[in-house]
Amino acid sequence: MSEDYIDYRLIRSQMSSELEEIITEGNLGEQLESVLRAVCVLPYPDIQFPIIASFIASPVTLMSTAGILFLWGSSGTGKSQIATVASELYKTTSVLANSTFASLRNKIQHERFYDPLQCEFEKNFILVWEDITPSLLIENENMLSLFKVLNRKNSRITISSQTPGTNMIFNAFALKVINSIHPLWTFWELNELKRRMFPIWFKKRETMTSEEYRGNHFELNELSDIEDITLDKLSSQLEIFWRNLDNCNQYSKAKKLLQKHKKDITNCRLSLEIIATHSLIYESPLIESIKQFNDYWELINEKVLTISSGTEQFLDSFISQSIEAKMKQNNQAINAGCPELTEVVTDIDPKALKEAIERAKTDGYLDSRVNVSELTNLMKSRGYSMINQNGKNVWKQII
Repeated sequence: MSEDYIDYRLIRSQMSSELEEIITEGNLGEQLESVLRAVCVLPYPDIQFPIIASFIASPVTLMSTAGILFLWGSSGTGKSQIATVASELYKTTSVLANSTFASLRNKIQHERFYDPLQCEFEKNFILVWEDITPSLLIENENMLSLFKVLNRKNSRITISSQTPGTNMIFNAFALKVINSIHPLWTFWELNELKRRMFPIWFKKRETMTSEEYRGNHFELNELSDIEDITLDKLSSQLEIFWRNLDNCNQYSKAKKLLQKHKKDITNCRLSLEIIATHSLIYESPLIESIKQFNDYWELINEKVLTISSGTEQFLDSFISQSIEAKMKQNNQAINAGCPELTEVVTDIDPKALKEAIERAKTDGYLDSRVNVSELTNLMKSRGYSMINQNGKNVWKQII
């Protein structure tokens, strides 16, 4: 063998071992959350990350209701990183956007049971589907039916068989993680999914206000790539945790206790069983777990579910493109020896924004319902205020 031979497998193994150090000591919830925080940043991280961890760690085999974790935001914000964590924990693969209903059905059928032929001996499983577009669900009735399944008792879907006059019955009960740049809840055809979703809000770092960013543990240049992190140990811990009969009994007991507090739980039908998971994996009193989820729903109802189709993605894109263009202009001015021509890169021209909105409406990217009041509120939520500067109005970022 050549003396120049390099065993790259060993190097990759060493890299993975170093990255595994991001998994902190502590309970299962804290360990899982430490991985999530290491691969992306989120607005209001202390509210959103525990919800993600609790959802993907939930024991679907013990659940009566299984909702959808919906990772929503513009491109490049870390949605796929979180989706990969979920799939790696269950040693499954993400489903691609162009997958057919049959492929999703077969994946659930084959991976949900230890014995897929007899559909016996159910195991904890999660379906992860990336880059969903509204048309994938709207134009395929079977696909939409798959994602409308919420309750175990009503989880059977009847589909036509290749044999004339016969039907196939498919059990679609599973926890589901999906991601998209599209706010699916704004499409009336998908309105039923809104009651089945835990939306998680992603934003580009440069568009977050200081309030939104506060609580993140890393800056962008410090984040890890989930593909380089080995989650085998954490995956085994999760499996062992739910194979422990005492933990299963504690989960059942928590669900029964939470039934007595239904009036205190926001979106109780969807949240109750995930709250039970939160209480166990974080070793948290039920009352604190209830508060964690109520705070989450308050945030989502105020900041996310009020957004019209495409508005937030458009605005984030416009701001980032404006910043990039001004940085380029400033560099050109400095290189030309004219530093007096540089501008504040975060300043936004209201007229340019208005013209861009009208173009986006004409092109069909923005909903015609988008109005000045909504844009004003969104700009303010990003830390911008309209001020008069030298006789000219400008959106000024004040953080």
